[in-house]
This record gives sequence, structure tokens and C-alpha cells, in this order.
Amino acid sequence: MIGRFTKRIYVESNDPANPRAVITVFGFIKEKNESVVQPQPKVQPNPQPQTPFKIGKSYFGRGEYDKAIIEFEKSIELDANHTESYYYLGQCYLQKGIIEYNNKNIFKAYSLYRKANKFAEQVIPQYEKMIEDNPEDLNSHLKLGYIYEVRSIIPFINDYDKALEYYLGALNLDSVSINKNVGIYVYLNIRAGSIYYQEKDYSQAIEHLESAIKMSPQNVEAYYYLGLSYDKIEEKEKAREYLSRVIEIA
Repeated sequence: MIGRFTKRIYVESNDPANPRAVITVFGFIKEKNESVVQPQPKVQPNPQPQTPFKIGKSYFGRGEYDKAIIEFEKSIELDANHTESYYYLGQCYLQKGIIEYNNKNIFKAYSLYRKANKFAEQVIPQYEKMIEDNPEDLNSHLKLGYIYEVRSIIPFINDYDKALEYYLGALNLDSVSINKNVGIYVYLNIRAGSIYYQEKDYSQAIEHLESAIKMSPQNVEAYYYLGLSYDKIEEKEKAREYLSRVIEIA
């Protein structure tokens, strides 16, 4: 045996997303009388480029809403029917509006709220159609519930009843149960519980929030709304217990 060799070769690929592929060939150079094992080429396609939608979601998750808006608008230019891009674009404007409202920039906040509402009105029928076509569509239930819940933060808008409709509908889906999807089960019970609290239905709030902490005993939000709910029905001892848990966990 004389030695090992490695060679990288660039070749054309039939994959339109990756028109060039890298083939790495490796093996050993043998003495003349030694048998030679044919090396097996190892194809290493170039990594998939990030789409504007994925980049936008990354910015959205970090709270960089202006950058996210640019990427979601690019995504819509590529596909004018991409429902999720419109959804996140609306959420960007809503979050920017909430920030401006908290900073007392009321007129700017309402301008952003109107933009957010325009996109919400655009995607709501699309998600409703998806549920009509597939009643087990969990994503559409979650998105509609969230749209209606966060829109209710805007002054003079109360869509909590519609948010509850979709959250409770999601809880009844076959794909959502304690055994099948604990994370979503907990999330939906907390969302329902917090909305029932906002709507002053404290017994229903307590029922859903206690279901959540049975499966997620370190969930701060669940304990917080449980404490507030028990306080509203004058069970002060339980209220103190749950609010103390918030401080301990946080």
C-alpha cells in the first residue's frame, strides 16, 4: 500500500434546488501487484438555502419584527397564496402595535393594529376553509384561536368567544390528548383557562388550568391564572398557594 487519497469533484445535479453537487471520492493507491478496491463515491449535496418564510419566522421568534416583515413580504412575492406568510405578517404588525401602545404612541399603535387586522381578515377565511376540508386540521384550529385571542388585546375588540371556539375545538381533536400530544394539550388548556379568566368565568378557568398543571407542574402561566382565579372567588388561601408557586418557579 502506498497511501490514501481523497478528491472532491463538482458535478451537475438534476435537483433544481441544488444544481451543483459535490462528490467526494476516496480510496487507497496500491502497489502494482495488490488488488485494488474501487472507491465508492459519496454524494454531498449543497445545503438547502433558507427560504424567506423560514428566515422571517426566525426573525419573528427573536422579536425582530421589521426584519421579519421584509422576509414575509418576499415570501408572498414568491407565492401569493401562502397563507402562513400572511398570518405571520399580520402578527408582526400586531406585535409592533402592542409595543407602540405600551409606549403611549397611541396613533401609531392604531395604525399598526389596522394593518394587522387587514391581514387577519385575509387569512381567517382560508384557515376556516382548511378546517371545512379537514376537520382534524390542528394547525388551523391553533392559528384561528391565536388570531382571535391576540386580536382581543386591541382596545374595543373582544373576540375571546371565537378564540375559545377554536381552542376547545382543538382539544377535542383525535390528535390532541394526554397520551398523544402532551405539549399541545397543556398549551390549549392554558389558553382556554386564561380566556375564561378574562371573561370572568372563573370555575371554567380553574378546571382548564388545573388540567394543565397536572401534566406540566412547573408551568408559571398556569399557576399565575389559577392564583388570580381563586382570588376572584374569594378562596384566598389557594390563591396565595398558587401565586407563591409562581414566585418559587420563576
